[in-house]
Amino acid sequence: MNNKMLVGLGIVFVLSVAVSSLIMISCGSGGGGGSSTTDYTIQGTVAGVSVSGLKASAANTVTDIVAIGANNEKYKAALNSDGTFSIGIIKGWPYVLGFFNKSSGTITLLGYLQQTDVDWDSLPVMDPSGDSTNLGSVTIEAASFEATPSIDLTSLIADMNMDLTTAQYYGTIDNPLAVLTNLDLDNNGEFDFDEDKAYLFQTYINMGPGIGYVSGEVDKMLAGYNETYAPKPSGYQFNFAAQGDTKTAGTSATLTCPENVSNQDGTTSLTATGSIVADSSGTGWNCFFSVGSSSISSPEVAPSGTYEVSVDSTTYTIKNFKASEVVKVNSTDGIIYPVFHLVTNEAGYVTTVQYKWKKLVNGVITTAEAAEIKASIEDTSLDTTFVHTSPFISFFSDANTLIGSIIKFERDGSSLDVSSLNIKTSDIHHIQASENLTSRVVCKFDFQ
Repeated sequence: MNNKMLVGLGIVFVLSVAVSSLIMISCGSGGGGGSSTTDYTIQGTVAGVSVSGLKASAANTVTDIVAIGANNEKYKAALNSDGTFSIGIIKGWPYVLGFFNKSSGTITLLGYLQQTDVDWDSLPVMDPSGDSTNLGSVTIEAASFEATPSIDLTSLIADMNMDLTTAQYYGTIDNPLAVLTNLDLDNNGEFDFDEDKAYLFQTYINMGPGIGYVSGEVDKMLAGYNETYAPKPSGYQFNFAAQGDTKTAGTSATLTCPENVSNQDGTTSLTATGSIVADSSGTGWNCFFSVGSSSISSPEVAPSGTYEVSVDSTTYTIKNFKASEVVKVNSTDGIIYPVFHLVTNEAGYVTTVQYKWKKLVNGVITTAEAAEIKASIEDTSLDTTFVHTSPFISFFSDANTLIGSIIKFERDGSSLDVSSLNIKTSDIHHIQASENLTSRVVCKFDFQ
């Protein structure tokens, strides 16, 4: 068999292995989608599993490998009898590779692929130099969840078509992808994708001055580029979404965090709350969690560890969450972001949106390198429960009314024709821009 396994998820990557002939298992489609033809191969050999000095047992033997892309497609394989494995994927996205044991009604993560020299929690297969990479021998330490490949770092980053600087920058961003290693969130001993279920857990971070808009920015965009604009993350929310799992719209939900979180008003709690919103298809739902009515501002980095989402009588367990230091609250280092210039005609209508990419380096504004942009900003026109258009800009005539529709702009472009939307400058209440990082962290910018 060589069928692709598809499922919608959203912020996590995983991999598992089993002793038998190589197989690829089709699991149906959730929020993901795409071609059934693979164009890149990840190979390697499982050298063994260590569990803090304990002897090997059936419970710590790799039985499944799953590769999960940021586009929500999943591919499952098993080991050949000699311990080798080979997984075909679709390049263009990062992938997390997780090694699992599925036995006795329980799914256990033994480890996921990491490269600690550059702090990779995933493989950045966005623009690889060839059509395959061989990881060599992969040694799994179950106590730390580390699955370490023997391929040397120089060869690995060359396969990913990166230089060392870009590889290190990517490593500061991709930490949240580790949460994709959760493939049995309802704890029933079955892979969610085998049951046509898919789940997403991610952070949305506001790149503004607390609650509200960055004021004065629209006038500056009309005059030219604001070369002094620098975002300052002010707060974040957690988003949990599901497909193939129904809940009643309006149902309250509770998120229990690994440690206390606080909002901008100083309200502190171990839990965040929200209410279920059903998607238009009727096959899924999502929920945004905040403390009280405000985004979370403390701690500055979303707490690492295990989260639990409780909805009605169901508890979803999300282990191994890690946040990125790049988009922590009040961060002034490592953020790549767009700046805009709005070109108008004599009648006062916006005809063109010009844009360029900047980067904060220790609070200093620089020009972002093309390789860094490609490594950090997700470029997609997909619009599903888990994957949204990125990057995009949108115009509003009041606090809630969108003018036309959201407008995607290209990651490697410089201008966008918007003349058909008939956006009059006097009608602009505010502008919103958004980008998905390759870690599936969503950055939101609001300008007024």
